[in-house]
Amino acid sequence: MKVSFWDVLSILFLTATVILIAVVGILFLNPNSSLNPFPYPTMPPTINVPTLTQTPYTLPPTWTPTPQITATPNP
Repeated sequence: MKVSFWDVLSILFLTATVILIAVVGILFLNPNSSLNPFPYPTMPPTINVPTLTQTPYTLPPTWTPTPQITATPNP
């Protein structure tokens, strides 16, 4: 059987399609891959600047009286 130009061209395009689907799948699963032509930019480090904040008000520990233990006379 003779292999024509169109047979070779269709095999070439099918192979390219499979490779392209594989590359898109890799980029979808891992966007930071080395195959990505447009990687995410690296974020600059954050700076924690101390600020003046008012301390919150605190209530006293309890307002209810605590029970006192007293001795009771024996009957």
